[in-house]
Amino acid sequence: MYDSSFGYGPPLGLTTVADDPAGGTPGADVSGASGAEVSRTAALDPIGTALSAVTDQLGRAVDVPVWSLDDDRLQARLTQALQAKAGVDELIARLVAEVDDRDLATKTGASSTRAYLAATHRMSTGQAAGIVAQARAMTPRTDISRAAWAAGRISGEQAVVIGKALAMLDADIDTSTMGLAQLHLIESAEQLNYVQLRHVANHLVEVVDPDAAEAKLGEQLQAEEHRALQATVFRGRPGLDGIARFSGRLPNATFAMLSKALEACASPRRTPANPPGTPLGATVHGPGTSDVIDVDGAHCDTETGVLTYGQRLGRAFAELIEHLPIDKLPQHGVANAQIVVTIDATTLATGVGEATLDTGGSVSAAEARRLACNAGLLPAVLGGPSKILDLGMSQRLFDRYQRIALAARDKGCVWPGCDRPPAWCEAHHMKPWHLGGPTDITNGCLLCPFHHRLLDTGEWAVVMAADGIPEIIPPTRIDPQRRPIRHQRLKPRAG
Repeated sequence: MYDSSFGYGPPLGLTTVADDPAGGTPGADVSGASGAEVSRTAALDPIGTALSAVTDQLGRAVDVPVWSLDDDRLQARLTQALQAKAGVDELIARLVAEVDDRDLATKTGASSTRAYLAATHRMSTGQAAGIVAQARAMTPRTDISRAAWAAGRISGEQAVVIGKALAMLDADIDTSTMGLAQLHLIESAEQLNYVQLRHVANHLVEVVDPDAAEAKLGEQLQAEEHRALQATVFRGRPGLDGIARFSGRLPNATFAMLSKALEACASPRRTPANPPGTPLGATVHGPGTSDVIDVDGAHCDTETGVLTYGQRLGRAFAELIEHLPIDKLPQHGVANAQIVVTIDATTLATGVGEATLDTGGSVSAAEARRLACNAGLLPAVLGGPSKILDLGMSQRLFDRYQRIALAARDKGCVWPGCDRPPAWCEAHHMKPWHLGGPTDITNGCLLCPFHHRLLDTGEWAVVMAADGIPEIIPPTRIDPQRRPIRHQRLKPRAG
Protein backbone atom coordinates (compact mmCIF):
# COMPACT_ATOMS: atom_id res chain seq x y z
CA MET A 1 0.00 0.00 0.00
CA TYR A 2 1.24 3.51 -0.81
CA ASP A 3 2.48 5.41 2.21
CA SER A 4 1.03 8.93 2.18
CA SER A 5 2.76 9.98 5.38
CA PHE A 6 5.22 12.18 3.44
CA GLY A 7 2.41 14.53 2.43
CA TYR A 8 2.56 13.70 -1.28
CA GLY A 9 -0.26 12.18 -3.29
CA PRO A 10 -0.17 8.67 -4.74
CA PRO A 11 2.13 8.01 -7.71
CA LEU A 12 0.73 8.57 -11.18
CA GLY A 13 -1.29 5.58 -12.32
CA LEU A 14 -2.13 4.47 -8.74
CA THR A 15 -5.63 5.43 -7.69
CA THR A 16 -8.16 4.16 -5.22
CA VAL A 17 -11.70 3.05 -5.94
CA ALA A 18 -12.95 6.29 -4.46
CA ASP A 19 -10.71 8.25 -6.82
CA ASP A 20 -12.24 6.66 -9.90
CA PRO A 21 -15.37 8.50 -11.00
CA ALA A 22 -16.66 5.26 -12.51
CA GLY A 23 -16.48 3.53 -9.14
CA GLY A 24 -13.77 1.19 -10.34
CA THR A 25 -10.02 1.12 -10.43
CA PRO A 26 -8.48 2.10 -13.76
CA GLY A 27 -6.19 -0.63 -14.92
CA ALA A 28 -7.73 -3.18 -12.56
CA ASP A 29 -8.18 -6.79 -13.55
CA VAL A 30 -11.47 -6.99 -15.42
CA SER A 31 -11.09 -10.56 -16.61
CA GLY A 32 -14.24 -11.55 -14.77
CA ALA A 33 -16.30 -8.64 -16.02
CA SER A 34 -18.69 -8.69 -18.91
CA GLY A 35 -17.79 -7.33 -22.32
CA ALA A 36 -19.98 -4.30 -21.75
CA GLU A 37 -18.24 -3.50 -18.47
CA VAL A 38 -14.82 -3.81 -20.07
CA SER A 39 -15.85 -1.48 -22.90
CA ARG A 40 -17.29 1.02 -20.40
CA THR A 41 -14.03 1.04 -18.39
CA ALA A 42 -11.96 1.46 -21.56
CA ALA A 43 -14.13 4.34 -22.71
CA LEU A 44 -13.87 6.12 -19.38
CA ASP A 45 -10.08 5.72 -19.06
CA PRO A 46 -8.41 4.68 -22.33
CA ILE A 47 -4.96 5.64 -20.98
CA GLY A 48 -5.34 3.36 -17.97
CA THR A 49 -6.62 0.56 -20.16
CA ALA A 50 -3.71 0.93 -22.60
CA LEU A 51 -1.15 0.96 -19.78
CA SER A 52 -2.73 -2.14 -18.23
CA ALA A 53 -2.48 -3.95 -21.54
CA VAL A 54 1.18 -2.93 -22.00
CA THR A 55 2.04 -3.93 -18.44
CA ASP A 56 0.27 -7.25 -18.84
CA GLN A 57 2.04 -8.09 -22.08
CA LEU A 58 5.45 -7.08 -20.76
CA GLY A 59 4.85 -9.14 -17.65
CA ARG A 60 4.52 -12.21 -19.85
CA ALA A 61 7.97 -11.56 -21.31
CA VAL A 62 9.82 -11.12 -17.99
CA ASP A 63 11.05 -14.70 -17.78
CA VAL A 64 11.60 -15.24 -21.49
CA PRO A 65 15.38 -15.58 -22.10
CA VAL A 66 16.80 -13.25 -24.73
CA TRP A 67 19.72 -15.54 -25.47
CA SER A 68 17.33 -17.71 -27.49
CA LEU A 69 17.01 -14.98 -30.13
CA ASP A 70 19.23 -15.19 -33.20
CA ASP A 71 21.20 -12.09 -34.25
CA ASP A 72 18.55 -10.74 -36.60
CA ARG A 73 15.72 -11.20 -34.13
CA LEU A 74 17.79 -9.75 -31.30
CA GLN A 75 18.37 -6.53 -33.24
CA ALA A 76 14.72 -6.41 -34.37
CA ARG A 77 13.40 -6.86 -30.82
CA LEU A 78 15.75 -4.17 -29.51
CA THR A 79 14.37 -1.78 -32.12
CA GLN A 80 10.82 -2.71 -31.12
CA ALA A 81 11.58 -2.23 -27.44
CA LEU A 82 13.03 1.21 -28.05
CA GLN A 83 9.97 2.16 -30.09
CA ALA A 84 7.70 0.98 -27.27
CA LYS A 85 9.78 2.92 -24.76
CA ALA A 86 9.48 6.06 -26.87
CA GLY A 87 5.70 5.68 -26.83
CA VAL A 88 5.63 5.28 -23.05
CA ASP A 89 8.05 8.20 -22.61
CA GLU A 90 5.79 10.43 -24.68
CA LEU A 91 2.80 9.49 -22.55
CA ILE A 92 4.77 10.14 -19.35
CA ALA A 93 5.75 13.57 -20.70
CA ARG A 94 2.10 14.44 -21.36
CA LEU A 95 1.04 13.29 -17.91
CA VAL A 96 3.85 15.24 -16.27
CA ALA A 97 2.96 18.31 -18.35
CA GLU A 98 -0.56 18.12 -16.95
CA VAL A 99 0.82 17.71 -13.42
CA ASP A 100 2.93 20.80 -14.09
CA ASP A 101 0.00 22.81 -15.47
CA ARG A 102 -2.21 21.95 -12.49
CA ASP A 103 0.64 22.75 -10.07
CA LEU A 104 0.03 19.47 -8.27
CA ALA A 105 3.51 19.68 -6.78
CA THR A 106 2.60 22.71 -4.67
CA LYS A 107 -0.77 21.22 -3.76
CA THR A 108 0.96 18.11 -2.39
CA GLY A 109 3.71 20.02 -0.56
CA ALA A 110 6.56 19.69 -3.05
CA SER A 111 8.64 22.70 -4.06
CA SER A 112 8.57 21.90 -7.79
CA THR A 113 7.41 19.31 -10.28
CA ARG A 114 10.95 17.94 -10.34
CA ALA A 115 10.95 17.55 -6.55
CA TYR A 116 7.48 16.00 -6.72
CA LEU A 117 8.64 13.34 -9.20
CA ALA A 118 11.83 12.63 -7.27
CA ALA A 119 10.03 12.19 -3.95
CA THR A 120 6.82 10.52 -5.12
CA HIS A 121 8.27 8.20 -7.74
CA ARG A 122 11.67 7.51 -6.15
CA MET A 123 13.77 8.72 -9.06
CA SER A 124 16.97 10.77 -9.11
CA THR A 125 16.70 14.52 -9.42
CA GLY A 126 18.54 14.32 -12.73
CA GLN A 127 16.04 11.85 -14.16
CA ALA A 128 13.14 13.94 -12.84
CA ALA A 129 14.61 17.10 -14.40
CA GLY A 130 14.93 15.32 -17.74
CA ILE A 131 11.29 14.25 -17.71
CA VAL A 132 10.17 17.78 -16.81
CA ALA A 133 12.26 19.14 -19.70
CA GLN A 134 10.57 16.69 -22.07
CA ALA A 135 7.15 17.67 -20.77
CA ARG A 136 7.76 21.39 -21.19
CA ALA A 137 9.22 20.95 -24.69
CA MET A 138 5.90 19.59 -25.92
CA THR A 139 3.44 22.38 -26.78
CA PRO A 140 0.47 22.72 -29.15
CA ARG A 141 3.00 23.78 -31.80
CA THR A 142 4.79 20.42 -31.57
CA ASP A 143 1.89 18.00 -32.18
CA ILE A 144 3.51 16.50 -35.28
CA SER A 145 6.78 15.92 -33.43
CA ARG A 146 4.92 14.50 -30.43
CA ALA A 147 3.12 12.02 -32.67
CA ALA A 148 6.44 10.97 -34.23
CA TRP A 149 7.85 10.48 -30.73
CA ALA A 150 4.85 8.39 -29.64
CA ALA A 151 5.28 6.23 -32.76
CA GLY A 152 8.95 5.63 -31.92
CA ARG A 153 10.29 7.53 -34.93
CA ILE A 154 12.30 9.86 -32.67
CA SER A 155 13.57 9.58 -29.10
CA GLY A 156 12.75 11.74 -26.11
CA GLU A 157 16.10 13.56 -26.37
CA GLN A 158 15.46 14.32 -30.02
CA ALA A 159 11.94 15.51 -29.19
CA VAL A 160 13.36 18.01 -26.69
CA VAL A 161 15.81 19.33 -29.29
CA ILE A 162 13.00 19.76 -31.81
CA GLY A 163 10.71 21.37 -29.24
CA LYS A 164 13.32 23.91 -28.18
CA ALA A 165 14.10 24.75 -31.82
CA LEU A 166 10.43 25.36 -32.59
CA ALA A 167 10.06 27.50 -29.47
CA MET A 168 12.73 29.86 -30.79
CA LEU A 169 10.75 30.60 -33.97
CA ASP A 170 8.57 33.68 -34.21
CA ALA A 171 5.11 33.27 -32.71
CA ASP A 172 3.42 34.57 -35.88
CA ILE A 173 4.66 31.74 -38.11
CA ASP A 174 1.66 30.07 -39.75
CA THR A 175 0.60 26.50 -38.99
CA SER A 176 1.58 25.19 -42.42
CA THR A 177 5.14 26.51 -42.15
CA MET A 178 5.45 25.16 -38.61
CA GLY A 179 4.35 21.75 -39.84
CA LEU A 180 6.96 21.75 -42.61
CA ALA A 181 9.62 22.76 -40.07
CA GLN A 182 8.68 19.82 -37.85
CA LEU A 183 8.74 17.36 -40.74
CA HIS A 184 12.20 18.65 -41.70
CA LEU A 185 13.53 18.08 -38.18
CA ILE A 186 11.85 14.68 -37.84
CA GLU A 187 13.42 13.49 -41.10
CA SER A 188 16.78 14.84 -39.92
CA ALA A 189 16.38 13.05 -36.57
CA GLU A 190 15.86 9.73 -38.37
CA GLN A 191 19.14 10.13 -40.26
CA LEU A 192 21.50 12.11 -38.01
CA ASN A 193 23.03 11.54 -34.61
CA TYR A 194 22.15 13.71 -31.62
CA VAL A 195 24.95 16.28 -32.10
CA GLN A 196 24.22 16.65 -35.82
CA LEU A 197 20.49 17.09 -35.11
CA ARG A 198 21.23 19.89 -32.66
CA HIS A 199 23.24 21.66 -35.34
CA VAL A 200 20.37 21.37 -37.84
CA ALA A 201 17.86 22.50 -35.21
CA ASN A 202 19.94 25.56 -34.37
CA HIS A 203 19.75 26.56 -38.04
CA LEU A 204 16.04 25.84 -38.46
CA VAL A 205 15.37 29.48 -39.26
CA GLU A 206 17.27 29.00 -42.54
CA VAL A 207 14.49 26.62 -43.62
CA VAL A 208 11.54 28.58 -42.24
CA ASP A 209 12.63 32.10 -43.17
CA PRO A 210 15.71 32.04 -45.42
CA ASP A 211 15.59 35.78 -46.15
CA ALA A 212 15.90 36.71 -42.48
CA ALA A 213 18.06 33.73 -41.52
CA GLU A 214 21.34 35.60 -41.12
CA ALA A 215 19.89 38.24 -38.82
CA LYS A 216 17.89 35.69 -36.84
CA LEU A 217 20.88 33.40 -36.36
CA GLY A 218 22.94 36.34 -35.17
CA GLU A 219 20.27 37.27 -32.64
CA GLN A 220 20.02 33.67 -31.44
CA LEU A 221 23.77 33.38 -31.04
CA GLN A 222 23.96 36.65 -29.13
CA ALA A 223 21.17 35.50 -26.84
CA GLU A 224 22.93 32.14 -26.30
CA GLU A 225 26.23 33.86 -25.57
CA HIS A 226 24.54 36.14 -23.05
CA ARG A 227 22.92 33.17 -21.31
CA ALA A 228 26.20 31.28 -21.35
CA LEU A 229 28.05 34.19 -19.75
CA GLN A 230 25.39 34.50 -17.05
CA ALA A 231 25.63 30.75 -16.40
CA THR A 232 29.44 30.70 -16.29
CA VAL A 233 30.59 29.52 -12.88
CA PHE A 234 33.60 27.87 -11.24
CA ARG A 235 33.48 25.92 -8.00
CA GLY A 236 36.38 24.25 -6.27
CA ARG A 237 37.76 23.20 -2.93
CA PRO A 238 41.07 21.73 -1.75
CA GLY A 239 40.94 18.13 -0.55
CA LEU A 240 42.39 16.66 2.61
CA ASP A 241 43.93 13.93 0.45
CA GLY A 242 45.91 16.46 -1.59
CA ILE A 243 43.48 16.36 -4.52
CA ALA A 244 41.37 19.44 -5.23
CA ARG A 245 37.88 19.00 -6.64
CA PHE A 246 36.35 21.51 -9.00
CA SER A 247 33.54 21.86 -11.51
CA GLY A 248 32.02 24.62 -13.55
CA ARG A 249 30.39 25.91 -16.70
CA LEU A 250 31.89 27.87 -19.59
CA PRO A 251 30.62 29.46 -22.79
CA ASN A 252 31.11 27.09 -25.71
CA ALA A 253 33.66 29.38 -27.38
CA THR A 254 35.78 29.57 -24.24
CA PHE A 255 35.52 25.82 -23.76
CA ALA A 256 36.66 25.34 -27.35
CA MET A 257 39.77 27.43 -26.60
CA LEU A 258 40.47 25.36 -23.49
CA SER A 259 39.95 22.11 -25.39
CA LYS A 260 42.33 23.20 -28.15
CA ALA A 261 45.03 24.04 -25.63
CA LEU A 262 44.58 20.76 -23.75
CA GLU A 263 44.54 18.66 -26.90
CA ALA A 264 47.68 20.40 -28.14
CA CYS A 265 49.71 19.22 -25.16
CA ALA A 266 47.88 15.94 -24.55
CA SER A 267 48.13 14.43 -27.99
CA PRO A 268 47.75 10.62 -27.91
CA ARG A 269 50.97 10.24 -29.86
CA ARG A 270 52.83 11.37 -26.75
CA THR A 271 51.65 8.28 -24.89
CA PRO A 272 53.57 5.11 -25.82
CA ALA A 273 51.31 2.37 -27.10
CA ASN A 274 53.61 -0.56 -26.40
CA PRO A 275 52.13 -3.53 -24.52
CA PRO A 276 52.59 -3.54 -20.72
CA GLY A 277 55.80 -5.23 -19.70
CA THR A 278 57.89 -3.84 -22.54
CA PRO A 279 61.46 -3.16 -21.28
CA LEU A 280 62.23 0.52 -20.83
CA GLY A 281 64.13 1.98 -23.74
CA ALA A 282 63.00 -0.81 -26.06
CA THR A 283 61.08 -0.31 -29.27
CA VAL A 284 58.30 -2.66 -30.29
CA HIS A 285 57.83 -2.46 -34.03
CA GLY A 286 54.32 -2.37 -35.38
CA PRO A 287 51.39 0.01 -35.93
CA GLY A 288 50.85 2.51 -33.15
CA THR A 289 53.95 1.67 -31.11
CA SER A 290 56.78 3.88 -29.96
CA ASP A 291 59.81 4.08 -27.69
CA VAL A 292 59.17 3.45 -24.00
CA ILE A 293 60.90 5.84 -21.61
CA ASP A 294 59.25 5.40 -18.18
CA VAL A 295 56.27 7.58 -19.07
CA ASP A 296 54.22 6.51 -16.06
CA GLY A 297 56.81 7.84 -13.62
CA ALA A 298 56.81 4.61 -11.60
CA HIS A 299 60.59 4.22 -12.14
CA CYS A 300 60.31 0.49 -12.78
CA ASP A 301 62.21 -1.69 -15.22
CA THR A 302 59.21 -2.32 -17.46
CA GLU A 303 56.46 -0.07 -18.75
CA THR A 304 53.29 -0.78 -16.73
CA GLY A 305 50.77 0.86 -19.03
CA VAL A 306 49.77 4.06 -20.74
CA LEU A 307 47.91 7.15 -19.60
CA THR A 308 44.19 7.27 -20.25
CA TYR A 309 42.67 10.10 -22.26
CA GLY A 310 41.33 11.69 -19.08
CA GLN A 311 44.72 11.46 -17.38
CA ARG A 312 46.42 13.14 -20.33
CA LEU A 313 43.91 16.01 -20.28
CA GLY A 314 44.28 16.34 -16.51
CA ARG A 315 48.05 16.67 -16.73
CA ALA A 316 47.69 19.08 -19.64
CA PHE A 317 45.35 21.23 -17.55
CA ALA A 318 47.93 21.29 -14.75
CA GLU A 319 50.54 22.46 -17.25
CA LEU A 320 48.24 25.28 -18.38
CA ILE A 321 47.86 26.51 -14.81
CA GLU A 322 51.58 26.30 -14.10
CA HIS A 323 52.39 28.35 -17.20
CA LEU A 324 49.95 31.19 -16.70
CA PRO A 325 51.66 34.56 -17.33
CA ILE A 326 51.20 35.81 -13.78
CA ASP A 327 52.89 39.10 -14.56
CA LYS A 328 50.05 39.84 -16.99
CA LEU A 329 47.21 38.99 -14.59
CA PRO A 330 45.36 41.69 -12.61
CA GLN A 331 46.77 42.49 -9.20
CA HIS A 332 44.76 42.11 -6.05
CA GLY A 333 45.77 43.74 -2.80
CA VAL A 334 49.49 44.43 -2.69
CA ALA A 335 50.65 41.49 -4.76
CA ASN A 336 49.97 39.87 -8.08
CA ALA A 337 48.56 36.38 -8.61
CA GLN A 338 51.70 34.60 -7.47
CA ILE A 339 52.09 31.82 -4.93
CA VAL A 340 54.71 32.36 -2.22
CA VAL A 341 56.20 29.20 -0.74
CA THR A 342 58.05 29.25 2.58
CA ILE A 343 60.68 26.58 3.05
CA ASP A 344 63.58 25.94 5.39
CA ALA A 345 67.02 26.17 3.78
CA THR A 346 67.96 22.64 4.90
CA THR A 347 64.69 21.23 3.59
CA LEU A 348 65.24 22.96 0.26
CA ALA A 349 68.76 21.55 0.00
CA THR A 350 67.84 17.97 0.89
CA GLY A 351 64.48 17.87 -0.84
CA VAL A 352 63.02 16.04 2.16
CA GLY A 353 60.11 17.57 4.03
CA GLU A 354 57.39 20.05 3.21
CA ALA A 355 56.98 23.68 2.24
CA THR A 356 54.13 25.99 3.21
CA LEU A 357 52.10 28.02 0.69
CA ASP A 358 50.77 31.48 1.45
CA THR A 359 47.29 30.11 0.72
CA GLY A 360 47.53 27.90 3.80
CA GLY A 361 48.27 24.67 1.93
CA SER A 362 51.51 22.79 1.63
CA VAL A 363 53.59 20.95 -0.96
CA SER A 364 56.47 18.53 -0.73
CA ALA A 365 59.99 19.92 -0.74
CA ALA A 366 60.64 18.07 -3.99
CA GLU A 367 57.68 19.78 -5.66
CA ALA A 368 58.80 23.16 -4.30
CA ARG A 369 62.25 22.61 -5.79
CA ARG A 370 60.71 21.86 -9.19
CA LEU A 371 58.37 24.83 -9.10
CA ALA A 372 61.20 27.10 -7.97
CA CYS A 373 62.45 27.01 -11.56
CA ASN A 374 59.23 28.74 -12.67
CA ALA A 375 58.05 32.31 -12.26
CA GLY A 376 54.78 30.88 -10.96
CA LEU A 377 56.21 30.45 -7.48
CA LEU A 378 58.17 32.83 -5.27
CA PRO A 379 60.35 31.04 -2.69
CA ALA A 380 60.92 32.48 0.77
CA VAL A 381 63.92 30.51 2.05
CA LEU A 382 64.31 30.55 5.83
CA GLY A 383 67.39 29.94 7.96
CA GLY A 384 67.62 29.78 11.74
CA PRO A 385 64.59 31.13 13.61
CA SER A 386 62.48 31.94 10.54
CA LYS A 387 65.05 34.39 9.18
CA ILE A 388 64.54 34.98 5.44
CA LEU A 389 67.72 34.11 3.57
CA ASP A 390 66.35 34.73 0.07
CA LEU A 391 63.17 36.28 -1.30
CA GLY A 392 63.07 37.19 -4.93
CA MET A 393 63.36 36.14 -8.53
CA SER A 394 65.96 38.38 -10.14
CA GLN A 395 68.89 36.02 -9.67
CA ARG A 396 66.99 32.78 -9.43
CA LEU A 397 65.09 32.79 -12.72
CA PHE A 398 66.32 32.67 -16.27
CA ASP A 399 65.31 35.91 -17.94
CA ARG A 400 63.53 36.30 -21.26
CA TYR A 401 66.66 36.48 -23.37
CA GLN A 402 68.25 33.48 -21.67
CA ARG A 403 65.10 31.46 -22.35
CA ILE A 404 65.25 32.51 -26.01
CA ALA A 405 68.84 31.27 -26.14
CA LEU A 406 67.90 27.99 -24.45
CA ALA A 407 65.03 27.51 -26.89
CA ALA A 408 67.33 28.11 -29.85
CA ARG A 409 69.80 25.56 -28.52
CA ASP A 410 67.52 22.84 -27.07
CA LYS A 411 64.49 23.31 -29.38
CA GLY A 412 62.24 21.87 -26.65
CA CYS A 413 62.47 19.39 -23.81
CA VAL A 414 65.90 17.73 -23.85
CA TRP A 415 64.59 14.41 -22.53
CA PRO A 416 65.10 11.70 -25.18
CA GLY A 417 61.85 10.97 -26.97
CA CYS A 418 59.95 14.00 -25.67
CA ASP A 419 58.41 16.41 -28.19
CA ARG A 420 57.26 19.22 -25.87
CA PRO A 421 58.06 22.56 -27.57
CA PRO A 422 60.00 25.35 -25.82
CA ALA A 423 56.81 27.22 -24.91
CA TRP A 424 55.73 24.30 -22.71
CA CYS A 425 59.11 23.79 -21.05
CA GLU A 426 60.70 25.05 -17.86
CA ALA A 427 64.25 26.34 -17.61
CA HIS A 428 66.10 23.96 -15.28
CA HIS A 429 69.34 24.58 -13.38
CA MET A 430 71.64 21.59 -13.96
CA LYS A 431 73.47 22.43 -10.75
CA PRO A 432 70.54 23.35 -8.50
CA TRP A 433 70.04 27.01 -7.73
CA HIS A 434 69.66 26.26 -4.02
CA LEU A 435 73.12 24.62 -4.06
CA GLY A 436 74.79 27.61 -5.67
CA GLY A 437 74.15 26.79 -9.30
CA PRO A 438 74.38 29.96 -11.42
CA THR A 439 71.52 31.18 -13.61
CA ASP A 440 73.60 30.86 -16.76
CA ILE A 441 72.89 29.28 -20.12
CA THR A 442 75.78 26.87 -19.55
CA ASN A 443 74.01 25.66 -16.41
CA GLY A 444 70.52 25.55 -17.90
CA CYS A 445 68.38 23.34 -20.11
CA LEU A 446 64.73 23.03 -21.06
CA LEU A 447 62.55 20.32 -19.51
CA CYS A 448 58.80 19.76 -19.73
CA PRO A 449 56.97 19.58 -16.37
CA PHE A 450 56.67 15.79 -16.43
CA HIS A 451 60.37 15.15 -17.06
CA HIS A 452 61.29 17.97 -14.67
CA ARG A 453 59.48 16.03 -11.94
CA LEU A 454 61.14 12.81 -13.03
CA LEU A 455 64.57 14.42 -12.86
CA ASP A 456 63.93 15.79 -9.38
CA THR A 457 63.43 12.28 -8.00
CA GLY A 458 67.22 11.97 -7.94
CA GLU A 459 67.46 8.76 -9.98
CA TRP A 460 68.08 10.58 -13.22
CA ALA A 461 70.57 13.35 -13.90
CA VAL A 462 71.31 15.91 -16.59
CA VAL A 463 74.80 17.01 -17.57
CA MET A 464 76.33 19.30 -20.15
CA ALA A 465 78.34 17.46 -22.78
CA ALA A 466 81.71 18.75 -23.97
CA ASP A 467 80.08 20.23 -27.08
CA GLY A 468 77.61 22.26 -24.98
CA ILE A 469 74.56 20.01 -25.46
CA PRO A 470 72.54 18.73 -22.44
CA GLU A 471 72.38 14.96 -22.01
CA ILE A 472 70.34 12.74 -19.69
CA ILE A 473 72.02 10.19 -17.40
CA PRO A 474 69.72 7.20 -16.72
CA PRO A 475 69.71 5.30 -13.41
CA THR A 476 71.69 2.08 -13.04
CA ARG A 477 68.52 -0.01 -13.32
CA ILE A 478 68.19 1.26 -16.89
CA ASP A 479 71.89 1.28 -17.78
CA PRO A 480 74.44 -0.06 -15.24
CA GLN A 481 77.12 2.05 -16.96
CA ARG A 482 74.90 5.18 -16.84
CA ARG A 483 75.87 6.30 -20.31
CA PRO A 484 74.53 9.73 -21.33
CA ILE A 485 71.52 9.81 -23.67
CA ARG A 486 71.02 12.70 -26.07
CA HIS A 487 67.72 13.72 -27.64
CA GLN A 488 67.47 12.69 -31.29
CA ARG A 489 66.91 16.29 -32.42
CA LEU A 490 70.19 17.33 -30.77
CA LYS A 491 72.35 14.65 -32.37
CA PRO A 492 74.70 15.77 -35.19
CA ARG A 493 73.28 15.07 -38.62
CA ALA A 494 75.17 12.62 -40.76
CA GLY A 495 76.96 14.09 -43.77
